[in-house]
Amino acid sequence: MTVYDTESTCSVVYPNLNRSTPPAELQVNFPTPELEIYKADRKPVTTRFSSFDKQHVRSKDPLLFSSGNTMIIDFKEIGDEEYAFPLPGGKVISSYGGRRRHSGVDIKTRANDTIVSAFDGIVRMAAPYAAYGKVIVVRHYNGLETVYSHNSRNLVKAGDTVQAGQPIGLTGRTGRATTEHLHFEIRINGEHINPTLFFDFGKCDLYKKSFACIRKGGKITVAAVDRFPYQQNYLSYYY
Repeated sequence: MTVYDTESTCSVVYPNLNRSTPPAELQVNFPTPELEIYKADRKPVTTRFSSFDKQHVRSKDPLLFSSGNTMIIDFKEIGDEEYAFPLPGGKVISSYGGRRRHSGVDIKTRANDTIVSAFDGIVRMAAPYAAYGKVIVVRHYNGLETVYSHNSRNLVKAGDTVQAGQPIGLTGRTGRATTEHLHFEIRINGEHINPTLFFDFGKCDLYKKSFACIRKGGKITVAAVDRFPYQQNYLSYYY
């Protein structure tokens, strides 16, 4: 539309606001970005086991700290389907540590109750082992190993791939045990770690936090941390 100024010879051209939509061949369709699906953090872990690995609860993984003495385990964005409480509905009857230097947590429900894998992983050991009785050790891709012992029956064997929440055994009192229960341990590179750092046993749930695991002098310490960019490099520098 053109409007002429009555007091000058110039004209002002206004845009036509009633233009129709451009033809389809001239339209540009931008793709809708897809939301990234979070997948649990995977560590470089050994999944082919020696005869020693299959016969002993404590076994180190040469790949786990191969790039340095620190490791971050990040559960902040873990999905509900990616973890499970090992004995749903269970109550703690004996805590970690104490005068007995207890290497795990004892959880009780009833005899022959179903034990499930805490995370995805590969069964490293499933056999009778001294005071543990019938025991299962699962190596997880997140860098942890979990131990389930005193079982009346093991439902898996070494080399089996398991998913979080998959039944792997039944509670019992094999080995040195006075009542049917699950003795549950968490280990990192063979060293037992307090399971209450990772699990809220009162709520039967996982703490959705980030954890710094630092190897120093043959020992491993674990602490919850607020993750920030380049944290792995930062910890490697100072530790």
